[in-house]
Amino acid sequence: VLCLAAGAGHAVDALRAAGVADVTGIDLVDFPPLVRRADPHRLPFSGGAFDLVFSDDPSAISGALFPSRLAAEAERAVRGGGGIALALDRRIEIAAVAALFKRSRIVDVKDGTQVRLLILQSNGTTSIPH
Repeated sequence: VLCLAAGAGHAVDALRAAGVADVTGIDLVDFPPLVRRADPHRLPFSGGAFDLVFSDDPSAISGALFPSRLAAEAERAVRGGGGIALALDRRIEIAAVAALFKRSRIVDVKDGTQVRLLILQSNGTTSIPH
């Protein structure tokens, strides 16, 4: 699992505690030992390296400098058939965010009181190279 906008690493820690053996947290600043510094617009991982790309930070997409680039990188980093799960502010339109993901389809949306969880599945095509 790749955790985007992982902050202090709470989601990384929770996933590990739940039994996920391989979790990598990234953010714009290091927060050792759970989170390492990486640019989400240029992920330092090979294509298809993760089964799931996840963010519990509702501003991961809406606060990104280049949301379409972040979406393309998430799609590149996840394996074909893998998942992308993103927490979104309830005020953000699902269709607008989903349109950023050119190689994935929505499989579910879970509504919470403050956030929505958008769950997509990668169709397995390769993203445009850097």
